[in-house]
Amino acid sequence: DLQIISPYISRLHGEVWPGDGCVIYKDLSSTSGSYYLGARVQQRSLHHGDSIQLGSPGGLCLKVLDEEVDEESSMNFRSNTEVLRVLDAGSSAYASARQLPTQTDSSSGNDSAMAGDSVHIEGRLRSLISLTNSLMSIEQIDELAETLLREVLGLLKVDRGMVLFERGGKLEPCAWRVPGETKVVNPSGRFTTLPIGDGFDESDEPDRPKAPFKPIKTVTERVMREGVGLLSLDAGNDRRLETSKSLVLQAVRAIMAVPITSATRVYGTIYLDTRRPLTKADEDSLDWLVAIGQQAGSIMDSLTLAEEQRLLSESMMRGLAASIDARDGLTAGHSARVAHHSVGIARTLGLDGDDLYRIYYAALLHDYGKIGIDDAVLRKPSSLTPDEYEHVKQHARFTFDILSKISFPQKLGDLPLMAASHHERWDGKGYPWKLEGEAIPLAGRIIAIADVYDSLTRKRHYREPMPAAEVLAYLKAGSGTRFDPEVLSAFLRYHAETLAEKEERWQQRRKQQAASIVEEPTQLNPERNQSRKDEPTQPGEETLHPPIKSLSDDDADTMPRES
Repeated sequence: DLQIISPYISRLHGEVWPGDGCVIYKDLSSTSGSYYLGARVQQRSLHHGDSIQLGSPGGLCLKVLDEEVDEESSMNFRSNTEVLRVLDAGSSAYASARQLPTQTDSSSGNDSAMAGDSVHIEGRLRSLISLTNSLMSIEQIDELAETLLREVLGLLKVDRGMVLFERGGKLEPCAWRVPGETKVVNPSGRFTTLPIGDGFDESDEPDRPKAPFKPIKTVTERVMREGVGLLSLDAGNDRRLETSKSLVLQAVRAIMAVPITSATRVYGTIYLDTRRPLTKADEDSLDWLVAIGQQAGSIMDSLTLAEEQRLLSESMMRGLAASIDARDGLTAGHSARVAHHSVGIARTLGLDGDDLYRIYYAALLHDYGKIGIDDAVLRKPSSLTPDEYEHVKQHARFTFDILSKISFPQKLGDLPLMAASHHERWDGKGYPWKLEGEAIPLAGRIIAIADVYDSLTRKRHYREPMPAAEVLAYLKAGSGTRFDPEVLSAFLRYHAETLAEKEERWQQRRKQQAASIVEEPTQLNPERNQSRKDEPTQPGEETLHPPIKSLSDDDADTMPRES
């Protein structure tokens, strides 16, 4: 590489290559051109004494001369500004250890240099073993990405790093690290909640933060496509990157990127860059980083298998919840709403992570035992007889018995008890086990409040929905007897800060939909359209019975119905 400062010389002006008995000059589509004997040329074979003028017919002269060079030393020489090194993922010396240099006979006279190399290699191997041990205990993809960046940027002389994973055919940032900032954006380990019905949209997905820099797409795509590690010691002089606008705008001088790969697939890329050029001494880092990418790929195999098992388990639980909804369209969405509200209460209590996961799925399945209750009793539009009420109360026990027969993942092992305890009371007068106070699982105490709130604020076969203010008053009246006071306090905060506003938006949308049904003419029956203004505006909203005037201490969705 010959760097020339001149307004007439393009950044990448031309190349010179050895030919058969000659030198081949090739112009790289430069702006001002290359000239041989006054004529502009794109490519030209040059012999001893020939010249090429760069920039104009009388411009900078590049002349071919013969020079005797020691062939062996020429073959071993590599410039510190070599622009690109490509390393196959299976060729890393640190991954196999077969290609690492070893101590030789001391008569070589290089004892000091060999000792230094040995210390360097030993340090690299120690760091690789330490990182591998750290990766073995990782259970989530975002944690893997964060660990990789922390360890790698702590040992390499680079400014920025990013871990990207393939999602839907393209690479997406999972985590990045820049001076003064570390960010993980991948939502792995989060559960995706079910649609909760009634047009009430509650998103559980946070806004994804925007990455502070863009990796060089040319590099990351090649790493993914070919499964190779790339090292660009001086990216500004790398012809393969000359079209990258990001390279210029971000003032990137050196790049290192390796695949996160296993024996079966390439999962993503570890990308690093810096604003200073690297040198030949940094090439060893590529071998080391490729080995790390292979270790991360093995961990990704395990995480992927665990993720498939998790998705299978969750799809099963969602299917169970959907089977309950399918029995009665009027109560469809109840389980999903109770699950959302339960998570909201749990977050207000300061719970997170696995606790939210367990509570969500316990709430989603809390009424599964109703599959064993007669439809005629569940849909009865009038009061239940004492025997019918005792029959309905059995659904909590049925929930426990049925779910106990399912082999849940270890962290959901107590889900049957959590789900089935939502009718237990703080004072010990609930069912099915008459548990009291903190003997009731926390999830059961949370679900109990979410269940009563949603049941009373939605229409049932035997009554119309109650205003939210009346429901809140009823819940407060049960503090310390029916409900855990601390959990109830958390629900009231959650309602005031979040749920009330969402309920209001839902009510407004419901009114607008009802109005549109009244105003929209129908071609099939225009006379019926005229008379609809005096009738209920939503299917299923016809008043079957007068609203309930009072509430007993029985649970709202299983209470004896008043005529």
